[in-house]
Amino acid sequence: MRLNRMTLASIVALTCALVIWGDVPTAQAQRSGGGVTGAARLRPGSWSQQRASRSVRHARDYARGIYEHSRDARSIPVDIARAESEELGRNIAKAQQELQTVQQEVGQEPTAAASLKTIKEHLSKAATEHAMLHKECEKESIDESACMKHCNQILLELDKAQAEHDALLRIMEIQERQQQ
Repeated sequence: MRLNRMTLASIVALTCALVIWGDVPTAQAQRSGGGVTGAARLRPGSWSQQRASRSVRHARDYARGIYEHSRDARSIPVDIARAESEELGRNIAKAQQELQTVQQEVGQEPTAAASLKTIKEHLSKAATEHAMLHKECEKESIDESACMKHCNQILLELDKAQAEHDALLRIMEIQERQQQ
């Protein structure tokens, strides 16, 4: 009888240990590592930065959606393609507008100015490519491969703009901490 209680106690203790041990990595994975994502972007003075980044992400979502629809659909309904292309263009223009506000916020700081110039160039290339995509979307018979090509170029430019923007935010965060 005593052996059964010892065995049962050992099994319960082993089970508890496994549950606790198995839960530790999950809890650690959910902790914030800091950086420039999430709440760190909400610090004072960075609202325009956050809005610009959000506009780029939305533009990427639209470009990716048009790309995937062009790839997978047998034909693209002109009214849907036109509407999606308009939203893509609106988000690119919004990101460009927000960067103007960011430029005013950072002033003449050399690192930020250089990064913003690069971001603007990528957004300008994305806008140029979007104009060609929108022209294609206004045709009565849309060429799916042309849409895919334009969306691919837009995505490449938006990815570069987003990467440069993220790097700028990290640099600004480091400079801010050094000043404290």
